[in-house]
Amino acid sequence: MTYNIKHGELSSLETVANVIKAQAPDLVALQEVDVLTVRSNKVDQAARLGQLTGMFYSFIPSLTNYDSGQYGLALLSRYPIRSAQRVPLRSAAEQRVLALFEVELEPSRLIPVAVTHFGTTGASERVQQAEDIKAALAGKPWALLGGDLNASPSESSISSLLQQFTDAWARGGSGSGYTSPAILPTKRIDYVLLGSAWTSPPTTSVVNAASQSDHRPVAATVILPWSQTLFGDRVPSTAVQGDDTRAVEVGVRFRSNVSGTIEALRFYRGTSNANGYVAHLWSNTGTLLAQVPVKDGRIPGWQEAPLPTPISITAGTVYVVSYFTSNGQFARDVSGLANAVVSGNLTAPGSASVGGNGVFLYTSSGGFPSSSYKDANYWADVRFKPAASP
Repeated sequence: MTYNIKHGELSSLETVANVIKAQAPDLVALQEVDVLTVRSNKVDQAARLGQLTGMFYSFIPSLTNYDSGQYGLALLSRYPIRSAQRVPLRSAAEQRVLALFEVELEPSRLIPVAVTHFGTTGASERVQQAEDIKAALAGKPWALLGGDLNASPSESSISSLLQQFTDAWARGGSGSGYTSPAILPTKRIDYVLLGSAWTSPPTTSVVNAASQSDHRPVAATVILPWSQTLFGDRVPSTAVQGDDTRAVEVGVRFRSNVSGTIEALRFYRGTSNANGYVAHLWSNTGTLLAQVPVKDGRIPGWQEAPLPTPISITAGTVYVVSYFTSNGQFARDVSGLANAVVSGNLTAPGSASVGGNGVFLYTSSGGFPSSSYKDANYWADVRFKPAASP
């Protein structure tokens, strides 16, 4: 999320925090944050918002000596913030900066998260600031940038940034994307921008917050690129096909829009299935690429087995993930794959487009499934990692 809070002047930090908590974001780029200023009653607003939201926080001043305190940018994060850097931007009037943080999403997985607030003196100033930001974030394809850029999408400063980033709203928003003024927005000047490695489709929205600040926040959902699945934590409507007890291999055809590796095979198991599962990864023509026995986890629920050696897959190529069950009673949702399922870089194609999806084979010992029935989803899945991961 990116949010210009106007130092809580139009409401309170509590109401601003409530807007944030209602969206449950993992990262929040904040602009116009006061720390220990007289006008804000000597409150450290970054620390207070961290306390109110239960998130880690870090503050970077744009103005280091302002109203007996400081004024600038902050980051709220559900993950530890491991570093913070102040990068001054060329400014015609009030000093503007880039606040550059490193956030540890998982052990040994740090991503750059940047926050900024462009100047108001004119387009030429903002172009210079865009160039400064591109230089600071060069070589950081996993960077996320949020901020009030004081520029419409057609301005040259935005065009400059989009040489290095993509606009989360353009990729995953619907409608105007207007954020300012908050009561009746007529301008889109608040942005979430994604580095080139964020290839999965985002979902982006303007949060309906009309009175808490003079801007509305923008929230974008992106999928962690190094740990993607087709179905996530979703569960089938029919977890056990109780009237079918024959030994069978069931699976799902899928592809990725980028190359990468399959790290694990997974499937949803109901309560009536037998033990002794084996999961398989196949080419679309039936070449066995990997197989792995699956030990029971929580039942009912998703079962997952890491591959001893990850398997490389090629962008745009269809593969099949499946598993063998000796007593049937598999998960199956009829028409579940009549339409494509898209999750991050992964797609389970709509059944008609690939000659049938999902797929099955009745067999006593497992084998390549190629038959289909009523576009059923058999809830087989993979864990995928794109080739370029942080």
